[in-house]
Amino acid sequence: MTAVSTLAQMAIFLAVMLVPSVITAGLVQIWKRWFRNRNRRSPLTSDLLRTPAYGLQEKIDQLADDIAYHFSLLMIVPLWAYAWYLYVRTYGTAKSPLVVGAGIAAFGLMLVTRSVVKLLKLVQERQKYREARDGELATAQLLEPVLAGGGRIFHDVQAEGFNIDHVVVAPGGVFAVETKHRLKPINAVRNEAGKVRFDGRALHFPGWVETQPVIQARDQAAWLSNKLSRSTGEPVAARPVLALPGWYVDRTGRSDVMVVNPKNTKFMVNPRNSAPLPEDQRNRIAYQLEQLCRMPDRDKPKGAK
Repeated sequence: MTAVSTLAQMAIFLAVMLVPSVITAGLVQIWKRWFRNRNRRSPLTSDLLRTPAYGLQEKIDQLADDIAYHFSLLMIVPLWAYAWYLYVRTYGTAKSPLVVGAGIAAFGLMLVTRSVVKLLKLVQERQKYREARDGELATAQLLEPVLAGGGRIFHDVQAEGFNIDHVVVAPGGVFAVETKHRLKPINAVRNEAGKVRFDGRALHFPGWVETQPVIQARDQAAWLSNKLSRSTGEPVAARPVLALPGWYVDRTGRSDVMVVNPKNTKFMVNPRNSAPLPEDQRNRIAYQLEQLCRMPDRDKPKGAK
């Protein structure tokens, strides 16, 4: 077999292996572009507000696509490596097919190992997002009594480089609510497994301590206060709230951050030491918040205003 015929056989082999995948990927992209630019659009406009955990669900969906991609590689690469080995053994000119086969196997194993490591990281990341999503959904449901008290709740409010899980505008004031979903340890003391102690600075969970969530809640409330004060033209003081759904909170120290189980929402509706927030001011604040949590218009062409 001449070198020219060997190269021709190799070209045919590569075409058989790669062309179907390339054509399929191209057709998918063409279909997606056509589907996005067809002469129809959804009647659901961007006037809709974001739902609880909207941003987290988008990340979960993206991770699902990445996981499917790497999982498909785990099925394709071994078949590709074996087909390559069969080709070399049948049509190749190598004196030692086994040596070439070992090289192909090593290369395939490297690709598989890379995909496995990436897949494990993606699955772990998706699980964390799922737990965070569950926490935000639980908090959103537990905040619903605020609606009966004349308040409004906004979810996934978009800020500068971050988002605020929930913002409550009620007679009791404006509250920037950050949710943290923390799993309870199974082997902890029975009466302490579901209890977290807040000393005014740190959260003391059974077996570990955290301070970052408190700082995060405070920073988000400060940003929201500044944003609403500038946009409404009147001073607005958003109070930081750290919600821990499913946990009993034992507060042993004072802090400007309110760490609560979101079952307890009465303080949002019935202010204790201050006058209720006037309804007209609540309406102005609510209007500004609506602009920060609009759902994106997916049918709008890129670059269009």
